[in-house]
Amino acid sequence: MARLVQKFGGSSVRDAAHILKAARIVADAHREGKELVVVVSAMGNSTDELISLASQVNAVPDPRELDVLLATGEQVSISMMALALQSLGLKARSFTGPQAGILTDDTHGYARIKTVQASRLETSLRRGEIAVVAGFQGMNRNSELTTLGRGGSDTTAVALAAALKAECCDIYTDVNGIYTTDPRTVGSARRLHSISYEEMLALASAGAQVLNARSVELALRTNVKLRLRSTFEPGDTGTLVTSRELAPEYQVCGVACDSDRVSVRLVLSQSFASEGSTRLDEARAEKIENVLEKLNQLGVHSKNILCKKADSINISELEFTCENRISRQVQSLLNHAMEEFPSSQMLLDTGIARISIIGSGVHTDREIRNQLLNTLSEAEVPVSMLSADELSLSAVVPANFKEIAVKEVHARFCQESPQAVTVH
Repeated sequence: MARLVQKFGGSSVRDAAHILKAARIVADAHREGKELVVVVSAMGNSTDELISLASQVNAVPDPRELDVLLATGEQVSISMMALALQSLGLKARSFTGPQAGILTDDTHGYARIKTVQASRLETSLRRGEIAVVAGFQGMNRNSELTTLGRGGSDTTAVALAAALKAECCDIYTDVNGIYTTDPRTVGSARRLHSISYEEMLALASAGAQVLNARSVELALRTNVKLRLRSTFEPGDTGTLVTSRELAPEYQVCGVACDSDRVSVRLVLSQSFASEGSTRLDEARAEKIENVLEKLNQLGVHSKNILCKKADSINISELEFTCENRISRQVQSLLNHAMEEFPSSQMLLDTGIARISIIGSGVHTDREIRNQLLNTLSEAEVPVSMLSADELSLSAVVPANFKEIAVKEVHARFCQESPQAVTVH
């Protein structure tokens, strides 16, 4: 019997009526003869409400205790979903993340799944039950509850699909697929019927909110097919995320915006530079290389750091953007590094947005780079930084320009339906 993992996000289970609607989608799949594992998020905005509740008693809550609190949101959802399925005459059993065998590392608040011991779920499926699993949570080696961070339920669903060898993982949300940009921002955005893991990962990493980047990365590693579908249009097949061999290759498949970032500029003093001494130059270079390595460990990859040189040898500035969630760690690291470079300066800017175009070859195509800059210039959008990755080209702009930037860039690169191309 074919297995299917279905995941329902917070908007799909925000109240009892929506939970019943989602349960009917599960029931339809059950009637088709599928063995089902259903992963659910917390209801509506309950995670944010729990965070707010914690802050009322402790401005800086202990990460372990916060995880214990936040995990309760999904536990409400799994019991409600199981009850809804039972009301439809189906056998269903709920499981917390630890009960489902989801084992993580020790990082509270942003844990990574290390393995899934799915024996209890296998037993439940053999009994003819629908297994309802709490997303977003697991257990570390010390039997402590952990949570996976924003969007973690997507990752739970993919991990379970891989462990249980499911034929597909359906992610149900409030949109009916992957679009060339957020259709709520740009009405002319077009839906993609299929996309490769690599391009979807680039979109998610660049700020597209529709799928969690970690879940796509895991799907790529484990070859789990993903389908993004709408809870409110259950008959629509949505968008398939699959291997490069089975998906079109787009020159530009979409435009993403990430405004949850911080711009960092580190201006290094030249006092450490040599006056003709090779040894001092080498010592300076080694210290900077150590900073770059530590930034990479935090998730700021060196290929995304712009290094400006004062001369042919010495780096004088480092410039990059980072996720807001790690900005404090980055700031602490650079404050320590500045002790090695007296009179250096660190400039932070939280009022920025990163606009990215995604597709095969965009990072090496000089014409696309020029078109991006010209488009933003004609729209009078200032650009403070330009960076490129394997499948993306990004411009950093002031946050108050993000909407016009997305609309103009999308109009330039995605006005027509994206065409499959062969990129050499």
